[in-house]
Amino acid sequence: MTLPAELMLHMASPAGIAAAFFRTNDEEALWKLTQEALFHYARDPGWFEVEAMGRRWYACRVVTIPFLIYLSRRIPGRLAAAFSERARTFIRSDTGRADPEIWILLSQEFLAPLPRPGVNLWQAGRLKTGLEKSVMVTAQDAPDEDVANNPILTGSPVRLTGEVQTKIISKQEAPAQGSLSDEGEKSEIISPSKGRKKRSDSPDADKVLQLLLQGRRVKEICAEMKCSEAYVYKLIKIRRGMSAMEYRWLQWQMVSDMYHGEPKKTLNQIEEACGLSRAAVYNAVKKIAFRDGLVLFEEKRDRKLSKKDVEVIKKKLAEGTLRKDILSEFSITTDTLIKYVGHSDDYRVIPPEVYESVVRLRMQGKTLQATADILGVSIGVVKKAWKEKKNAPETKKMRVKYDNRNPLSKRDRDQAVNAVLKGGHTRVQIYKQYGINALTLRRYIRAAQKEEEEKLRRKEAREAKKKKED
Repeated sequence: MTLPAELMLHMASPAGIAAAFFRTNDEEALWKLTQEALFHYARDPGWFEVEAMGRRWYACRVVTIPFLIYLSRRIPGRLAAAFSERARTFIRSDTGRADPEIWILLSQEFLAPLPRPGVNLWQAGRLKTGLEKSVMVTAQDAPDEDVANNPILTGSPVRLTGEVQTKIISKQEAPAQGSLSDEGEKSEIISPSKGRKKRSDSPDADKVLQLLLQGRRVKEICAEMKCSEAYVYKLIKIRRGMSAMEYRWLQWQMVSDMYHGEPKKTLNQIEEACGLSRAAVYNAVKKIAFRDGLVLFEEKRDRKLSKKDVEVIKKKLAEGTLRKDILSEFSITTDTLIKYVGHSDDYRVIPPEVYESVVRLRMQGKTLQATADILGVSIGVVKKAWKEKKNAPETKKMRVKYDNRNPLSKRDRDQAVNAVLKGGHTRVQIYKQYGINALTLRRYIRAAQKEEEEKLRRKEAREAKKKKED
């Protein structure tokens, strides 16, 4: 049934509750919640469109605990109090699991003057499914006492009375996970997996987290605990509310701090301490620098050299001075040095057949190291050849050729795209399963996203035309 509400609040699993706010009855609460959504939404995943319950919404996620504090203390009305009371019963007093997500959904007509948000099919599907299965909270569920001073929002242990627990169980058909009894102790968690026995060879989750907090790398933990990296990252998400990408950013930040810290550490020391390769260290430093807007190295100026400078450079080269030291001393580029002095004695011109082989192997999905091993050359030669040829017109034609070397049927193509966007599978798994390369899968995903956006635009145009005719 279509709901004429302007705003919806939704608390995701394990809570599964929702509340609808209307302009006529909850005007003050509606505008305060709208302001909270516009200024304090989580930047990841940001705003996106959701089509649920027969309507189109603009949705965003908020941080659970701060929002519940704001909801109970600043939002007037019995409906906000009822939703806050129900939501607080699902907050665990320990830190074993992440808090349930809270979403704010605003009607598309209500936010008509604002620019249209992006498309996030995976998040939209999750939110639509959770919203359709939610229990609606009404103003009659509001408690008689003032809920603003509840101990859950002030940091005290959660204590639920028998009446509240009975009420929640009767309406939700399952108690809040991790809720506490009147004595302040944990009550038994009732879940569908209550009778399921733990596997004898499954890793100890607490031990995994302990090793993680000690600074151990994920690969080392997997080797010691005999588990997969996916298990460790999923455990981080469940226990700490941190995704694998957020964990990687923390790792990159640690490497960047060591690189820029005092006293200075050599790259070999950073590699040994973090268990990373030289390329991984450089990648971490570049990622953090790009995020913070830092300039790592100033570009050396391409300037003219006098005859005296050229004679000095030639003399230094004859005495055995390294070219990189001369570049730093005279603040010039490599091209400038080659222009005035020429190549070094051991400089070798890369044969044309090496260029062709490098491009062909790279188009087939080979890594730089694998390409160097196959051709029997150094990785520096492969990098140089690939850097010169990757944007050439001939390479672009070959890219299209190898991109379409194993075309999939529409059914397989849709399954591969949905597995990445909705199923949470990695792209490497899809490469191996369907026998395609990264370029092909990337093209399929972009085409699917573009098609979804076109469908949304056509549907919006039809609705606008229908309203205009009415």
